[in-house]
Amino acid sequence: MQKIIELYVVIENRPNSAGELFRILKKKNISIYAIGLFQDVARLYVSDSMKAFTLLQDNNYVVEEREVLAINLPNHPGALMELTMKLGNAGINIDYLYGALEPKQKKGMLILEVDKPDLAQDIFRNDPY
Repeated sequence: MQKIIELYVVIENRPNSAGELFRILKKKNISIYAIGLFQDVARLYVSDSMKAFTLLQDNNYVVEEREVLAINLPNHPGALMELTMKLGNAGINIDYLYGALEPKQKKGMLILEVDKPDLAQDIFRNDPY
């Protein structure tokens, strides 16, 4: 488990607002590693968060940098339950979590925001994930 910078970007809830956002990033060769796209917000883990932050601000987006956690979770039944139970048993609340993987993929990346990130990192410091 590691801390990463996620960009929280306010977008309009209308057709093609996501496409316009992604086009701006593509023009500057910024890769999107993970995305959570909601009604009027995009949460992005990108290849260059500083460059993307400035670029989006320059294009009149409301954008914030947020420190969140990323973990490579094994793809087997119960892995997500084990992760969330371990956090919950330590009194750590998950504010949100997103991720995906292919069915035959061995591991997948999850992005999560928790109320006690340092404690969460300590709990998983020696974990094999």
